[in-house]
Amino acid sequence: KFNWHEAAWSLHVPMIKTLFEHLATPSKLSTLNLEELLDWTGEALNRVDRQSFFENFEEDDAVQYFYEPFLAAFDPLLRKRLGVWFTPKEVVRYIVARVDQALREELALPDGLADPNVIVLDPCCGTGAFLVEVLRSIESTLRANGSDALLADDIKTAAIERVFGFELLPAPFVVAHLQMGLLLQNLGAPLSDKTQERVGVYLTNALTGWNPPKGPKQKLMFPELEEERDAAELVKRDKKILVVLGNPPYYAFSGVSPQEEQGLVEVYKQGLASKWKIRKFNLDELYVRFLRLGERRIAEMSQVGVLAYVSSYSYVADPSFVVVRERLAQHFNRIWIDSLNGD
Repeated sequence: KFNWHEAAWSLHVPMIKTLFEHLATPSKLSTLNLEELLDWTGEALNRVDRQSFFENFEEDDAVQYFYEPFLAAFDPLLRKRLGVWFTPKEVVRYIVARVDQALREELALPDGLADPNVIVLDPCCGTGAFLVEVLRSIESTLRANGSDALLADDIKTAAIERVFGFELLPAPFVVAHLQMGLLLQNLGAPLSDKTQERVGVYLTNALTGWNPPKGPKQKLMFPELEEERDAAELVKRDKKILVVLGNPPYYAFSGVSPQEEQGLVEVYKQGLASKWKIRKFNLDELYVRFLRLGERRIAEMSQVGVLAYVSSYSYVADPSFVVVRERLAQHFNRIWIDSLNGD
């Protein structure tokens, strides 16, 4: 049976393990009044038919009910501010397939996402839907190429070394680790506890940390949090990312891009008033920041690659986005826009 007192022994994500260990100490529990709540949680988990749950989980059916609807019921305003929206699996599969096709046909990489030099990033990975689908695409190509003997180890290597995800919220971050870990386990290449193997999903703010800090690094509450941040920054600064994909959060009233983002979207405002006579605009909303992140990462830093997002289409039609369109047209050789008949 599940016993929350012993749960730290089965947590595989180092940072989450540490947080739980700190939370579950008697001194913390007594001040936070959490012991009864954890007992209720344990009782609920012990009523779950584990085999049925994980069979559904592995088929993607459980994940869509696991987090986003919970947040919608628990705190709908927070959900809106964080831009937490579930992406239908058909959309995920389509985008990953289009990226794979673009790598093969536009960048002359015949193995597409399975090419060992293709580094992939979902900067707002949520529960890991795009990352899992990328790994499945890699598996499909490797099987077609006849590499069954080393297939599981090759996919495990990809999940650790070149398929990366960033997530700001702990709950979907843990689910992403669980999804990718289950996929590897089912392939026969589980992550090793002894060597502390982990997939390349990091708890971090994707919009910051791309440039070295000007002063000393901020001290965080736990060393594991600092290790998480530093590992994510290695990906941001040192990896030649060829694919940026995902469904960035959308919140039109997210406020001005903060200082730690180092003026991320300022380039999209240059000339709006002087050249284009546009005086009212909102270019600091979340999806625009992620659009700029993708443009900078692929067009300016890697100078080659594919950017594929689900987004609002305001950047295609709104006058305020004229500089955005101008930059995208200058920096990318080909642009495809697929309407999904929403906004």
